[in-house]
Amino acid sequence: MTREDIERILEEHREGFARHDASALAALHLPDGTFESPATGVVRGRAKIEDVYRYWFAAFPDLALSWTSQVIDGDKAMFLWTLTGTHRGSFFGLEGSGSRVSTAGAAEFRFADEGIASARHVFDFTGVLVAAGVLRARPA
Repeated sequence: MTREDIERILEEHREGFARHDASALAALHLPDGTFESPATGVVRGRAKIEDVYRYWFAAFPDLALSWTSQVIDGDKAMFLWTLTGTHRGSFFGLEGSGSRVSTAGAAEFRFADEGIASARHVFDFTGVLVAAGVLRARPA
């Protein structure tokens, strides 16, 4: 896969996320690709990856992802991102609280000839759960 191919797929990912198009996002992943995050652990396969996107879009109907500092090296791309949204749907057992959530994270995508072979996200998932109201933080 060329650098231009990777740049194209990343742009398609950015556009699919902006449209909340879980099917289009999942189609960028290999049929047996993996998606890993603190929220999901490791999931394998397009259908399960699509479920992850659908879940987050349902929980946060205004979910937005922006990223900066994109670096492409060989068959991988890494970038820093910010995720923001309002908790309106079911999220880890809690119906919409109306809370605004924002978190920063990082991603590493590995590519093969057909698309994204693996996606790994790192972020403060506990902070997201607290911000959404799923968990309560004790004062220090």
